[in-house]
Amino acid sequence: MSDNQKYTLFGYWRSSASWRIRWALELKGLSYEYVPVNLVQSEQKSLEHLARNPLGKVPVLKTPEGDLLTQSLSILEYLEEVHPPAILYPVSPLERARCRALCEVINADTAPFQTPFVQKRHSSDAAEQLNWAQEWIRKGFGAFDKLLPNRDGPYSFGERPTMADLFLVPQIYNAVRYQIPVAIEYPALWNIYEIALKTEACIKASPEEQSDAQQP
Repeated sequence: MSDNQKYTLFGYWRSSASWRIRWALELKGLSYEYVPVNLVQSEQKSLEHLARNPLGKVPVLKTPEGDLLTQSLSILEYLEEVHPPAILYPVSPLERARCRALCEVINADTAPFQTPFVQKRHSSDAAEQLNWAQEWIRKGFGAFDKLLPNRDGPYSFGERPTMADLFLVPQIYNAVRYQIPVAIEYPALWNIYEIALKTEACIKASPEEQSDAQQP
């Protein structure tokens, strides 16, 4: 893919959903420009960004043809379909279904409850916000841990990372921020996390490697 065919990813360095897309782009060797959207400074509420995504969220992926894609799961499946080889799902239909289920444990039942908007709607007290986030992370990780297949490799479904890992690893990063001792409570999940963070693609996609890292 030449420079004039690059994707453009609008995201935020500490957004777990943005990390999923960055990691997938790296795994597939796709060229992309990363454009920060500062969520803390409410840049997602600007008219410019609302034109990209009416929900005012990240990530948004702009294709080389100029189309705008939203929602991390749909973006990932688009990349999987458009850019072979297919590497983000297991081979068998049964394992693909199980992989999708693990993605949804994080995507639908864990991550949404940690957004600042939801936390503030729950309580204005910082300690209660922390307890709330920890409760939902533990519920999600408990389910993920029980649904995790008997692994024959370092990742959720074998020797290479799949969509399940792209959802899990950024969520573990968040869990550490929310003071959950993941290594002690969920050692199998922590093992996946440690292995992933030693790989080039995951490192390049990680929050601290982004141009907007450490911004408020």
